[in-house]
Amino acid sequence: MAKKTLKRVAIRCFEFCPFTRPVEGDNRFRFANLRAAYLLIAICAIWWPVSIWADDSGNMNSGHPYLPAVTVATPPIIDGIIDDVCWKQATHISDFRREKIDAPALEPTEAWICCDERAIYVAFQCHDSLPEEISCDQRKRQGRIRDDDRVLFSVDVQDQGHSFYEFYVTPAGTQYDSVPGGTSEKIEWKGDWRASAHTDESGWSAEMEVPFSILRYPSGQRTFRFYLARILERAEDWATWPPDYARIWDTENCARWTDISTPEPPFRYVVMPYALTVLSEYEDDREALMGGLDLKGTWPNGVVALGTYNPDFRNLEDVVDTLDFTYVERRLPEYRPFFQEGRQYLPSSDLFYSRRVEELDFGVKSFGAVGAHRFAFLDTYRRGGENHLAWRYDHLFGTSADIRLSAVDRRVPEEPHNLAYRIEGNLQKRFEGGDQWIGGAVDWSQTDGAGGEDTRFRFWTGVDRNEGFGWFAGYHATGVDFRADDGYVPETGVRMREAGIDYHRSYDEGPLQWIETHLHGHEGDSEDGTRRDYWFGHDWHWRSGRSLWLGISSGERDGFDQLEQYIGGCWNRKDVPRKGSAGYNWGDFYGYPYHYFYLEQAVHATDQWSTHLRAERVYAADLDDAGDPVPAEWSRQIVVTTTYDLTDERTISARFVHGGGNTNAYAAYRQRVRRGMDLLVLAGDPNADEWVSRLAVKAIWCF
Repeated sequence: MAKKTLKRVAIRCFEFCPFTRPVEGDNRFRFANLRAAYLLIAICAIWWPVSIWADDSGNMNSGHPYLPAVTVATPPIIDGIIDDVCWKQATHISDFRREKIDAPALEPTEAWICCDERAIYVAFQCHDSLPEEISCDQRKRQGRIRDDDRVLFSVDVQDQGHSFYEFYVTPAGTQYDSVPGGTSEKIEWKGDWRASAHTDESGWSAEMEVPFSILRYPSGQRTFRFYLARILERAEDWATWPPDYARIWDTENCARWTDISTPEPPFRYVVMPYALTVLSEYEDDREALMGGLDLKGTWPNGVVALGTYNPDFRNLEDVVDTLDFTYVERRLPEYRPFFQEGRQYLPSSDLFYSRRVEELDFGVKSFGAVGAHRFAFLDTYRRGGENHLAWRYDHLFGTSADIRLSAVDRRVPEEPHNLAYRIEGNLQKRFEGGDQWIGGAVDWSQTDGAGGEDTRFRFWTGVDRNEGFGWFAGYHATGVDFRADDGYVPETGVRMREAGIDYHRSYDEGPLQWIETHLHGHEGDSEDGTRRDYWFGHDWHWRSGRSLWLGISSGERDGFDQLEQYIGGCWNRKDVPRKGSAGYNWGDFYGYPYHYFYLEQAVHATDQWSTHLRAERVYAADLDDAGDPVPAEWSRQIVVTTTYDLTDERTISARFVHGGGNTNAYAAYRQRVRRGMDLLVLAGDPNADEWVSRLAVKAIWCF
C-alpha cells in the first residue's frame, strides 16, 4: 500500500515538473527538452556532494569568538559620550583588522556591547589622528551615508549567517539601517532604534540602542551572530571585528553572542493607513478624498505577512532615465513600498521584474527565514481580473551554498496566461582576501496558445579578490520562444559565452589611492546573426578625490559592426554636496556615428540647501519595428533637483526635467518623522512628460 501511494505521489510530482511530459497512455515520463535534462542531471550531480561539504563547512572555521551576553541593570544615556556605568561592565572589543589586507586598522577602534531585558546597546570609540578630516555631511536619516565616516553593528538574530540587520551611525549621529529582505522607510512601520555621536579632538564616539522588539528572532533564540566595522572614508578603508571575519569574509567567522535573555517574541502587527486628496486640471485625476492601508503581522518565528489595499503608486517620484545608448530596455529600480518589503527574498528581476505590475487594488505577501529555509510569496489582484503571483524557496547549506526554486504566474485579461519556473544552485568558497563562486540555473516557460514554451540556461563561475587579479566565465542561452512576461527578459533566441579578467590595487601612501583594470569578452549568436564584443577599461582614483576612467569596446552585433570609446572623470569624489562628473562616449552603432556627452554637478549653497544638475546630449541611431536602422539624430535632457532641509525630518524640494521637446516641473514638501504623521504635499506631477496643474496632499499614519 505504501509503495503504491509513493508511486502515485511521484507521478503527481512529475506531472507538475516543468522539465517533463507524460508518455501517452503510460505512467512513464520523458524530458521535454534534452538540454534541460542534461543541466538538471548536472545540477544534481554537483549539489549532492556540495550539500554534504557545505553542511560540514562550519567545522572548518572554529576560531570565531564566543561572547556571553552581559546584562546590565541600568541602560546608557544615548548621547554619544561613553561615560555610563554600564560600559564598564560591558564586553570590551578591540583588534579591528583591515579587510583589504591582513593588517591592523589604520586608526585604533574600540567597541562595547551589552544588553538589558529590553534592548541591545553598542558603543564605538573611533580614535583619529586627523580629526579635522572626519567626514559627516549627511544629516537625514536613511540618507546617502556611503561618503561619510561611519560605524556598523551587523547582527543575524537567527544565527544562520544569512539574514543580517545592519545599523550604521555617522559622526553626525545620522542613522541608516537595513532590514533582512528589505522594507518600507516609514520608521514606525519597520521599527525604531536610537543612536547618537560625539566628536572631539581625539576622534569621535557613538552609541546605539537596538530594541529586541524590532528584531525578527524565533522563540527561544539565545544566540545571535554579529560583526562590527568602522569605515574610514578618507582612506576608503573598512576595519572589521572579529579578525578572522576581516581576513576571510565568511559569516561562519562572525562572533557568537551567547546566553542572551531575549524577551519572548509576541505576534506583532502594525497598520499603516493613508489619506489622499488631489486637485488637477484633468478630471480623471481628481480625488476628493481617497484612502488605503497596509497591514503587517510578524509571527513569533520571525515570518512576516503583509496585505495592501488600494495602494497609492501615482504620487511616488520615479527615476528619470538617462539618454546614453542601450540596445535593449533599461532595467530601473523599484521604489514602491509594497514591492520593497521582502524584495530580496522574491524571485530575481529576470523572472519577476516588479515594475511589470503597474497597478493593483489588493495584494498579499509573506516571507521569512526559518533555520536553513527561506521563502517568499506574493500575489496581487486588480479589478478586471489581472493577477500576478510570484514565489521563491531557498534551501541553505551552511554559509556557502544554496538551492533556489522560483515560479511566477501572470494572468492579464486579453493576454496569454504565462508561467515561468526556475531551479538554481550556487556555491561560494571564501579564502583570505577573496572568494570563488560557481552556479547555474535553468528556466522554463509555458504560455497559452502557440509558442511561449521554451527554456533558458545560465552558468557562471569566477574568482573575486580584494587586491590583485580576479576572473569570471559564463554561458547563457535563451530559447527563441522563452517568455517570462513578468520578468526582465529583453531578448530571446540568444546564446552567449563570456569571460573576463579584472585587476584591483589599493595604495596606502602617495597621491594615487586605487586603480582598476578590466578586460572582458563576449561571443555568441542570435536569431539575426553573430554577436561578439571585447572591452578594455582602466580607472585611476586619486586621494585628492579626483578620478579618471577610459576604455574601448569593439565587436559585431547581428550584422552591424560596433565600436565605442569613452573617457570620463569626477572631482570631489568624497564630498557628495560638491561632487561632479563628466564624460564623452563616441563610436559607431547601426552604421551611424554615435556621440554622448554628460555633465553632473552638485552645489551646496548652505548647510540646508543643495542642488544637483545633470545635463546630457546624445547623437544615436536606432532600429524601427522591422529591424532596419533609423538615421541618427540629436536629443538632449536636463534634470535639475534642488532641496532645502527645514529640519532633519522636513524638506522642501523641486525638480525640473527638460527633454524630448517636453518640459516638466514639480515641487514637494516631505515630512518623515520618528513618530506621528508623515506628510507629502506635491505640486505638479512627478511622472508626467509635461507640466500638469495639480496639487496632491497625502498623509500616512502607523498604529
